[in-house]
Amino acid sequence: MIERWLEEIGVTSNRAKAKAYGAISLSSLLLLWILATSVLEWIEPRVLPSPAQVLRQFFWILTEPFSGLRLPGHVWVSLERWGWGVFFAMIIGIPIGVFFAWAPWFKTFANPVFELLHFIPPFAYIPLAVLWFGASTATQAMVVFVAAFPSFVINSQLGVSQVEKIHVDAARVFGAGQFATLRRVVIPAAAPSIYTGLRIAISNGWMALVGAELVVGKVGLGFMISQGQENASVATIFVGVITIGCLGVTIDTIIQRSESRILPWRKNVMVNQG
Repeated sequence: MIERWLEEIGVTSNRAKAKAYGAISLSSLLLLWILATSVLEWIEPRVLPSPAQVLRQFFWILTEPFSGLRLPGHVWVSLERWGWGVFFAMIIGIPIGVFFAWAPWFKTFANPVFELLHFIPPFAYIPLAVLWFGASTATQAMVVFVAAFPSFVINSQLGVSQVEKIHVDAARVFGAGQFATLRRVVIPAAAPSIYTGLRIAISNGWMALVGAELVVGKVGLGFMISQGQENASVATIFVGVITIGCLGVTIDTIIQRSESRILPWRKNVMVNQG
């Protein structure tokens, strides 16, 4: 019924329909929230504040300092910690993943250590990070690094291992050495898988950052949520949670849309296969 209605109002493409369904879903959730809290008052404000209360608290934190910073300041601090963690996970994890697949001896040597560290939860490193760095940016960045690092290694290894041998052999027939083959043939072919690892790492790192800020942060979105709990301000908690969710969706959308620019050949390959 909804699809027929969308077609009647001129929404016909799959992308436009997906956006319309998303808007309907979010609008329905907001309407249910308003009905349950403001209209029918099924839920007490101390359990679930109304959208109006959350919006008032949002504008208050946006314009007045909360624990020393306004909302943009908390957002910037969290993004900075997350960015450093993901950056170092990327520049270390991608080369390791590539060499895992490209040099079997290296994987035999290093994989046991990677597997051991891979199954340790990121939050288990928080006490160690605090002892090393104190309650600083480096502490949260280290937790982000630990959460994001495996995705880069695993997807880089997967991408390189799936490169067809005939392409590698063809490059060598034309005189390309090991490094040239890796740089000109293997890495571009493995780039889509590496890019998928980037999306997963970004998501894992973002979630780990918020957890770390809840435990040891003195500023940031996670700390803002913990302060909301301490002050029994459910509206503050919702402001933090909604901000975290919106930022996560925005970052992932940017990464998705940048893929066609960074990896233009992937789109061409998909069109040819279709």
